[in-house]
Amino acid sequence: MKRKIFDTITNLNKKIALCLVIAGFTMMNTGFTEQENFVEEPANEIEIEQTSANEPTAIAVGENGRIKISEDDELSKALAEVVENSRDVNTTDEEPVAETQAVEVSTIEEVQPVEEIPENVIETSRGLVPYTQMYGMEATAYLPTDGSPEGITAMGIPATYGIVAVDPDVIPLGSRVYIPGYGEALAADTGGAIYGYRIDLCMESYNEAMEFGRRNVTVFVLK
Repeated sequence: MKRKIFDTITNLNKKIALCLVIAGFTMMNTGFTEQENFVEEPANEIEIEQTSANEPTAIAVGENGRIKISEDDELSKALAEVVENSRDVNTTDEEPVAETQAVEVSTIEEVQPVEEIPENVIETSRGLVPYTQMYGMEATAYLPTDGSPEGITAMGIPATYGIVAVDPDVIPLGSRVYIPGYGEALAADTGGAIYGYRIDLCMESYNEAMEFGRRNVTVFVLK
């Protein structure tokens, strides 16, 4: 009898031990399976999903990873706008090119009238004086008494500085002339050696006559 009871207890212990072993393996297999089947899903970008006004105003994330917002929730809309802007900045490497507008700058300069200088004028001590003829001549100098002891010119006026002797066939007597370096003068005298393109300038002293000597000049016959 004792032998049968002992065998029964032994068999019962074996069954309990076997159940415990099976339960342990079952738990271990279940844990490993969950770990093996567990795959870390990549983090998805947050997307905005518009919901109706009947949903709660609190911000919630749906099963698809989208943020659910209410149409009447201003805070949710603002947060969604910030998320969208952040996404746009991160998805492009190109910097926005600022549109430049060409501004046309117009400068207005006051145009000063240019005084037109008429042709055939010579600048004298009296300003710009028109002339009718221009000659290149050989010039000499003489004293008032060289023509006559009285110092009277061919026109009957006294010889002095500003009186010149000319060839009347080239420059008529009584003409006003201008000689650079001498000034304005009156063609009022003649001379035996003055013919063609020659002119004799009256000086007031011997030293002036000698200093002038003989030279080529330009003679302008004034109007």
